Amino acid sequence: MKFVSLITLLLLTTTLAAKVKSYAPEGSPTRAIQELDDMLDSYILRPKTDEDRAFNANLKKKVLHGTFDIAELCRLALDRHWTTLSRKEREHFIDLMTRLLEKKAIFSKEQGGGGKKGTKSHYYLSYEGDRFLNPEKSVGIALTFVHIPSEQLKIGLNYKVKSIGGLWKIFDVIVDEASLVENYKYQFDSIIRQHGYPDLIRRMDSKLKELEEKEGIIRPAEPPQWGEPPPPPPAKGIGGCSRTAS
Repeated sequence: MKFVSLITLLLLTTTLAAKVKSYAPEGSPTRAIQELDDMLDSYILRPKTDEDRAFNANLKKKVLHGTFDIAELCRLALDRHWTTLSRKEREHFIDLMTRLLEKKAIFSKEQGGGGKKGTKSHYYLSYEGDRFLNPEKSVGIALTFVHIPSEQLKIGLNYKVKSIGGLWKIFDVIVDEASLVENYKYQFDSIIRQHGYPDLIRRMDSKLKELEEKEGIIRPAEPPQWGEPPPPPPAKGIGGCSRTAS
């Protein structure tokens, strides 16, 4: 799988449309997922104006920052490499991953035509409850199935969540027993072992720059890295003219 291709998976697997449900108890992991699905129903399919596109972009940011624990996702995805990073490096990695997700994440509506009933792409979710993964009941998993009637498919779609400040935040998505975190872990570890951590950052930054350029965003010049003094100004000759060696 090509590098960063899994970036698209995160929101693609959390934005399934047409669904029939009764609400789970308030404060439960399942209720948090149901409320997320309700929020994503407002996503504008085939936006026609700049305002529509801005609304969709802001919705993605709201979902990522408000519903996902990206810091925990990054920690688990880097696994043993996380402990070798300084605080500044960790913050940089989280920021880079967040910005990539804001640009690259795709809602299923964008690819599947909205999943409207009566169409081949029609699908719906069923909520199968949740369970806690630790005695403190601060980590849990919400269990759902995606049903695609036209293909007679039933796919498991589960969300690992962590309670932070009384809110459930997603840190892993498991689709048909395939974990997003485990996929990231394999991908990142392979790059780091073969080419080193700086190369992973270079690839992620290069991908982000590519996505920004497609949107017409031009980055300012990069400041010098810590420990690298800025280049000296040219020597001035008589009258303020630059003097160069002959």
